[in-house]
Amino acid sequence: TNLNQIMQDILVDFELLISEKGAIVETTDLPEIEAHALQMNQLFFNLIGNALKFSKRNTTPVIVVRAQKLTDERKAGFEKLQKEKDYVEITVEDNGIGFNQEYAKKIFTVFQRLNDRSMYGGYGIGLVICKKTVDIHSGIIYAEGKPKEGAKFTIILPYQQK
Repeated sequence: TNLNQIMQDILVDFELLISEKGAIVETTDLPEIEAHALQMNQLFFNLIGNALKFSKRNTTPVIVVRAQKLTDERKAGFEKLQKEKDYVEITVEDNGIGFNQEYAKKIFTVFQRLNDRSMYGGYGIGLVICKKTVDIHSGIIYAEGKPKEGAKFTIILPYQQK
């Protein structure tokens, strides 16, 4: 699956919202990995959608998507990862409303919302889908955030599933 193509398709899907918000979306070159294309589309659609949804008023939303090969040193820090596999580390970072780090694990639980639904909409299942997708692909996802400063989601996926 070509993740560059997935990202291009998602940016087309969000073209109107990006334009309305005056958002800036920066992406580095993303790799091809062995993955289910529709599930990768859902993963990045939810992450980019959340970054746009939870942007701050009167602030230009900036979303940065980066990818790099996971170093052996970093790989050693994750028990779940297999030593013999190569992994890509992808980050999706924004300058939005952020969240308290104490809720970082909770946001991947079904129907958990950190914000008022009347203000932001949604049902609290987008990040659950992200977690499930990453789990199915033998990867890891985690979140870091600071209130009023933004959020950063890190996804670690193997290049090959076998």
